[in-house]
Parts: sequence; C-alpha cells; structure tokens
Amino acid sequence: MKMILKEPGLGLRDFRILPAYTELKHKTENVSLRTRLCRHGDDFICLNLPFLSAAMQAVTGTEMATALSTLGGAGVLPLIASVEEQCRMVRAVKRHRGGFQTDLVTFSPNQKIRELLTTIEKMSYSIFPITDSGLFHGKLIGVITDKDFDPRYDLDLDVRERMKTGLQVGVEVDDLKEANRLMIQYGRGFLPIVSREGTLQSVVFKKDLDRHIKHPEEAVDAHKRHLVGAAISTYPEDRSRIEALVESEVDFLVIDASDGFTVFQKETLEWIKHHFETPVVAGNIVTPQAFEMFAGLEADAVKIGMGIGSGCTTQEVKATGRGQATAIIEIAAARNDHYKKTNIYIPLIADGGIISPADIAVALALGADSVMMGNFFAHFSESPGELLYINGEYVKEYWMEGSRKGFNLRRYYQSSSAFFEEGVAGYVPYEGSVFDSIPSAKQRLKATLSTSGAESIQDLHKNAVLELQSYSASEAGRIHDMTVMKHRETALPVIGKASH
Repeated sequence: MKMILKEPGLGLRDFRILPAYTELKHKTENVSLRTRLCRHGDDFICLNLPFLSAAMQAVTGTEMATALSTLGGAGVLPLIASVEEQCRMVRAVKRHRGGFQTDLVTFSPNQKIRELLTTIEKMSYSIFPITDSGLFHGKLIGVITDKDFDPRYDLDLDVRERMKTGLQVGVEVDDLKEANRLMIQYGRGFLPIVSREGTLQSVVFKKDLDRHIKHPEEAVDAHKRHLVGAAISTYPEDRSRIEALVESEVDFLVIDASDGFTVFQKETLEWIKHHFETPVVAGNIVTPQAFEMFAGLEADAVKIGMGIGSGCTTQEVKATGRGQATAIIEIAAARNDHYKKTNIYIPLIADGGIISPADIAVALALGADSVMMGNFFAHFSESPGELLYINGEYVKEYWMEGSRKGFNLRRYYQSSSAFFEEGVAGYVPYEGSVFDSIPSAKQRLKATLSTSGAESIQDLHKNAVLELQSYSASEAGRIHDMTVMKHRETALPVIGKASH
C-alpha cells in the first residue's frame, strides 16, 4: 500500500551536539578516532581515522588512496577504470608496506636503457633495483637511477653497462628504526633489504620512511601494507573484475550503486560471499528495511546515503532520496537491534552530504562508524581532477559519477542510449595537499568528541546528545552581522578623527 510519512526528512546540519562534562580523560590528546570499517571474519578491519575517499573518478586514484591510508583512513578506487587499470592501482597502493616497498619495477642486467627510460616516463619514481631474473624477488645485483645514464647516447646499451654494483644493503631488516639508522650511516636516500642469500625483499626510501614516522597511525593490513578498497558493480560481467581484484589483494570491495535495495545487489552479495572471504561493503541505502536485507545476507558494512552529494541531482530528476540524518538515525537503530539479537555488529558508513568536520561529527554521533566523502577530498592536490586557474583563483575539477563527464552507467542502472544526468560537473577551490589539511580536520573532530564528553567514536555513539535546530538557531550559529576580512586584505589605520 502507498504510505505517506508526514515527518520531514532531516539533514546533518539540522542537528547540533550538546556539550557534556569534560573530564581529564576527554582531553583531545586522549581522544581516539579509531573505528570499525567493516567486518572481516570474526574480527574487523579498522581505521585510525574514520575517513574514506569516495569511489569517484574525480576523487580517488593511487595518490589519494596511498595518502589517505598514510593518514589513517582509506581510499576506494572507482569502478569506471578498466579491470586491468583498477587492479594496477590496487597493487600500486599495496606495494607500500609501512615504509617498506615490496613491489617496485625491477630490471634484469640484459634489458636496454631504452626500456628503462620508457618506464621512468610512466612511473612516479626513478630508482630501480637490478636482479638476476629481472623479477622483484630475484637476487639483487645492482641499482640504476635516472642519473646513471645519458638519454641522448645510451638508449641501446644494456642496463648492466650503467648500473651501480657494490651496494650497501640491509640484511633481513624489518624494523624501520634500523632501516633509518642504516640510511643515515650510508648517507643514502634509499636502502635495499635483502635476505641472507641476497634475494631482494623490499626497498626503503627515506621520503617514505620520513612520512611513516610523521604519521604513525597508518591504516595497514597484517603485512603492514596500505589498506585500499575498490568499487565493483552488480552487473554479471563484473564477476571477472571481482576475481581479479581479490587476486590483487584488495582489502575490501564496495558495491557501487546509487540505490542498493535491489535484487541485483542481493544476487551480487550472495555470489561474492559464496566465492570469497574478502569483505564486502553493500549499499547505498536509506531505509531500515534495506539494512535488514543486507544484514540477512551478511554484508560486512553498509553505506548510507542517496541523492545528497554536493553535485548530485538524483532527488531533483527522480524525486528519490532522503535526508542523511534521518537515514542514519533509522538505520543505526536497525543495526543496534540486529546486534542485540545476534551479537553481530555491522559498521555503517555515512556517504554523501558531508563537507566539514562539523558534518562528520554529527554523522558519527548519530551512529555512523565512518564517513565517505567526495567533495571534501576533491579540493586537494592528490585528487585526480585537473588543477585549473580560473578568474584569478586555482581550482580543481570535480564531477559526479552521474554526470555526462563521469558517465558511470553501472552505478545508476542506466543505458547509454537513454542516459540522463544525475549529477553535474564543475570545480572546487584548490586547497593544497591532503597532508596539510587533514591534521586540522582531525584535531577539530577530536575537539568535538572532547566537548561531547566522549573518549572514542564508540563512546560518542552511546552518550552523545543531539538537538534539532530551528532556522533562527542555525543562523545564529553562523557568522553574522560583520564583514569578514580576507587573508590577503590589509587595512590602514585612520590618523585622527574623521571630519563631518
């Protein structure tokens, strides 16, 4: 039967979190942002920062996924890439092992400098181990860099004629402090790690080690490699993609759909669960009935959100969707009931409509375990969007998967012959590196938990008190009745009194 719900749907900005008594244990330096991302067997994959970058072409590539994992979160590589390219991106993120790289391109001594130069032009690094077999886990016999040959004259030479031998290495080193000590001792910016028999095990670069030391809360797997997820579709032809991603050791799969409450997602989830142990995040959904379906199918986490992205037009063109706060409240209640009955906890991911640390805090307080964001990350240099200079300002390209530029038909169950847009393309202000901005956002989020009397996200779930805001209360909480001076503006003091 038709049903009309007369209570209005609510957004995240309709709520504020009330302060609670702050004790010493609630000081920001004591607050933990560690959270459960998804189930993994009888345990969980956890993040040290509750941030996921969206599976969008304009948001997440290898650089963003690696950077976000370094900071404690995780990136989800988009579906639109070819299977081969998506798997290559997964492997590129996974080759980082908490400072130890284990999947660098290597050469044999018999290959030509011409091949080496072609690889340098494609890759983001220019130091290459040389092994007897040309494979990474072969016997290390030398190293070559872009400084060791002249591209004008040496292209037809064998690598052996320009490589450096007599290397200074670490033997069976698995401690970053020891690797750092050796690099300082040898005065090198990189250190090959070999077995006692001389087999190449990993390579440590000083720049990676420095970053690891600076960011000790990296999100890594059991082998200390960066966490990364990948998007898949519900289309049957994507089952070969799923197999390839699992073989590439992706940490979790994310079913990419604007509407997850479908038979297509049900069948996909059942198939994955039958064939693989890799965790699966299902969604997107906005009702408790959809959550109950996923809980019955043993989804490892559930994404919440529909039609609320900054450039999403789904609600305008299809009239489907829901306020994010209302969706989280109802699905979190269903999740908690499921946990009481089964003792199985299914993490929730709030996806969409989240722009600021304040939005993040409200989403978490309402019951989400982590948040997935597109616009938030599109501003940074690590996002794949092109950097542009428009009207005197630097901006980054940003487009929705449902826009004509994104053309992600599988997410929206559309055909190319009858395609209609469910999103727009545009740009957002450029804000530099994610490494410069995320620490501030992290500190602001910790400050919210501190003021809320919470030591952790789980504590926030239990004890947060939220209040609906009227329009006038919301307006009073924003900047008002003054003109804000921009950083580049300067004002000269007036000497004397103004004459009438």
